[in-house]
Amino acid sequence: MTHDSFNAPLTRRRFLRTAGAAGLGAALGCSSDRPGGSGSGEFRGQTLRVFVYTGATEKMFREAFVPRFEARTGATVVVDPGWWDSIPKLKASPPGQPAFDLVVTDATQGFPAIKEGLFQKLDLTRIPNTANLCPSVLDTWVYKEGYGITYPESVMTLAYNKELIDFEPKSWADLLKGSVNGKIGLYNSFYMSLYTFACMKVSQEGRPGTAHAEVSTNLKGVFEFAKAHRDRVKFWWPTSTDMVLNLTQKNCALGNMHTREILQALPHRTELGAVVPVEDRACVQVIWVIPEGTKVKALAEEAINLLLSEEVQTEYARGGSMTPIVSVAKKTAEADPLWKQIFPSTEEQLRAVQYYPYDAYFRDWDNIVATWDQEVLRKGS
Repeated sequence: MTHDSFNAPLTRRRFLRTAGAAGLGAALGCSSDRPGGSGSGEFRGQTLRVFVYTGATEKMFREAFVPRFEARTGATVVVDPGWWDSIPKLKASPPGQPAFDLVVTDATQGFPAIKEGLFQKLDLTRIPNTANLCPSVLDTWVYKEGYGITYPESVMTLAYNKELIDFEPKSWADLLKGSVNGKIGLYNSFYMSLYTFACMKVSQEGRPGTAHAEVSTNLKGVFEFAKAHRDRVKFWWPTSTDMVLNLTQKNCALGNMHTREILQALPHRTELGAVVPVEDRACVQVIWVIPEGTKVKALAEEAINLLLSEEVQTEYARGGSMTPIVSVAKKTAEADPLWKQIFPSTEEQLRAVQYYPYDAYFRDWDNIVATWDQEVLRKGS
């Protein structure tokens, strides 16, 4: 299962220059009691090819992770950013020569790809920092069977331009106001925006908090609602960067967004705002996985371990990401009221995290993809 029906941007391969990494490691006092620490040992001279999502995720990965990792291991990281193209590239790779050594993906692509044999089991003894994570985020078959590290990311956020609306958005029902008709921006991927329509529907019907159940039990009704209201949408954004640009350029007034991109934009664009309605809050289920056939599996596991450290997770949280580490979440929430409003910051809140309705999507995937593409995005009959 891939997202070939979406208008994904082309991957841009970039190579991160490593000059000065050792100096940064010394400045940070970086030393590791793991093999390869201090830039020596089994990892020196190796190369790790990593697929990450382009945009803010890529930027954060390059800034918070890459210099630390290279300084500690002596390895070189090649970052290959993209959007929906990691799985197709892996499938097209020659046997024993996967396009990547480490991949961040989500449930929509990762779960079926694991079942197809594209990813291998982890040696969890090499990833002790999994102990830092709130146990509830690892309560998945993917982790229990040893295929990947799962955790929540990117809460569906209601973003807006204050100069284009005469109210303060508080609910997904606000997308149904007459004053914003034809001024909405929504993600062109159904996993988020079909759920957004479900949130709008149940809010209008006085049942906020039931969107997940609505998709699971009344998918046809949600699609009928989406088709009836799709003309309210002016812009179907393909990437978060496009949505931020269209908000700032006043091409649309409000719509759904990934959290990290809008939170990074807010300090620089005071005309923008963001809110996450408490009812029906949904997250992406992110997975770190290692492709079958990589020759640097131990190096990839070392990378996952550093990504799950309090040090790197603190940097990610400060950059507008959710974190599955309770201690980091609490400290970030204390320092940033907006972060606290958007993300869970206690163990109780993390236990109550709700993802997009992936199970309902998987039950009728092909039909959902076709209906979304033909009857919502393209407005077919």
